[in-house]
Amino acid sequence: MTTSAFRSVCSCENGFLNETRSCAVSATKQKIVKAPRLGLQERFDADAGSSGLPNNPLFIDMPLDHFNSNDRRTFPVRFWVNDTYYEPGGPVFIFDSGEQNAEPLLPYYLQEFHGLSAIMRLAKRYHGIAFLWEHRYYGDSQPFPVNANTTAAQWKYLNTEQALQDVVFFAESFPKSSHQVLNASSSHPSALPLHPSVVPWVWLGGSYPGVRGALLRQRNPETIYAAWASSAPVQAEVDMSSYYKAAERSLSRNCSADWVAVTKFVDDTFNGTNDTLKVDLKFDLLKARLSGPGGNTTGADGLTRQRANATSNVDAASILMDPLDFYQYYGFQDSLLPFCDLLETQNSTAEPFEGGIVSALGIDAAFQAFMVALAELDYDSIPSEDDPVQDRSWMRQYCSEYGFYQRGDPQNPLSIETSFLSLDLFQQQCSSTFPDLPSSPQVQLINKYGGWSMNPSNIMWANGEFDPWRTMGLASIESDSPHRQPTASVPACNTPPPGDSFFGMTYSQMVHVSDMRVLLVPDSNHSDFKTVGFYSPVSQQPFYAGLGLFQLALDEWLPCFHSRT
Repeated sequence: MTTSAFRSVCSCENGFLNETRSCAVSATKQKIVKAPRLGLQERFDADAGSSGLPNNPLFIDMPLDHFNSNDRRTFPVRFWVNDTYYEPGGPVFIFDSGEQNAEPLLPYYLQEFHGLSAIMRLAKRYHGIAFLWEHRYYGDSQPFPVNANTTAAQWKYLNTEQALQDVVFFAESFPKSSHQVLNASSSHPSALPLHPSVVPWVWLGGSYPGVRGALLRQRNPETIYAAWASSAPVQAEVDMSSYYKAAERSLSRNCSADWVAVTKFVDDTFNGTNDTLKVDLKFDLLKARLSGPGGNTTGADGLTRQRANATSNVDAASILMDPLDFYQYYGFQDSLLPFCDLLETQNSTAEPFEGGIVSALGIDAAFQAFMVALAELDYDSIPSEDDPVQDRSWMRQYCSEYGFYQRGDPQNPLSIETSFLSLDLFQQQCSSTFPDLPSSPQVQLINKYGGWSMNPSNIMWANGEFDPWRTMGLASIESDSPHRQPTASVPACNTPPPGDSFFGMTYSQMVHVSDMRVLLVPDSNHSDFKTVGFYSPVSQQPFYAGLGLFQLALDEWLPCFHSRT
């Protein structure tokens, strides 16, 4: 390569690609029933130590359409580099941010703010270079403004194949030898001989980035030599009613009995003919959401029966799911246990019943205890910061290819999710937001790589026992899954384990992406309950267990890499 494809500025004009002016991306938020995102939803307080970080973002000019040689348009894709431990010939470690703005991950993953990260520990051990990679259509890596006015012609370039090829293009943009670079500064990463034919590229990703690592290892083994795929739901399915089954399995049995009974009671009432009872129920649900701890009902002062009656069945019934908002990242102990304790002790006024309140006192008592527990924890007052760009971009992806509609299943006798969150509702919202898409997500575009049955070599799979996304991963225990078993025995390099097993582990009691970094120093971003809603390490053990096993694997696999020059 004699010229560099890397740039250090982002530019566009009128929502299109050019090199003349800075790009201002606007976004309009639309009220939608959102499927929970997969990725690491982290935020970082800029006043808490992010100033003066040595890593400035870099950009590479990325082809808009990798598969049309007549389309010469490009756009900037952003990434960061940490070469603290790099020695010539060392591996490349690439950490993928997936479906979000990558910048908030920089302090925690490349700078190890308040703890350690897997990517930097591996870079130090193997004298490698570390990249943080941003996905097209997220953060500052946007070919077009993402908002309600983004056209079908602009959305068409957000798909799995284009995004995977971005990584291949990036890897192949590096020279095979430093002598190939004529016009690049020797201090610039584009000058380093990091081509995947001369040094191994090792992928790290959790959740959707874990899926991407698995697909790349299957699709482009000549580019990605090894991968650590954490919490990776590689089986794309439209119907993901299994999502909340994982949460229900983690509940204590008395809490489950009451939650199931209250959910069924509310659904049955809204499906019934007693209009007075429907309004009463909606009023009670809205009042519980609007009220606060200590019996404070001032937040519900403006609530009227007319307003309650105007609330849709799905909006009212979904209030029962407020305690599940943070389950994906915090699990039962830190997310649901406080709620279950309030519910089963009837706000600390009674001893819990082994079979639940409903078994001893009936559904009315169970429902009222549920309302009090909702009000006391006041979930609705916890601040959250939606990113309308990433919400809309991820919606495009699951509506077009992944599905993952977390619907309520009325046929499930242990359902804790309202059946008003139906497949039809998810599809209706996808179709109204993106009328150009087919009538159902094209999951076959993902599952062609193997789904639950995929078995690439040189990859470690990690899952949390109660992670909702485990249900779509290799460690799935759902009835329609292959029920493959993890093994901690490191396979020989370039050799898949037997088809009925996979290399990796399932972390006991853990949930989503519990192993990519560890928090060692108190951090207000993670200790204040009001900041929950983004991934936070809930335990140190998965980090050290996962890192240790992956290091054993790389000790076996890396010596097998041979330069192809």
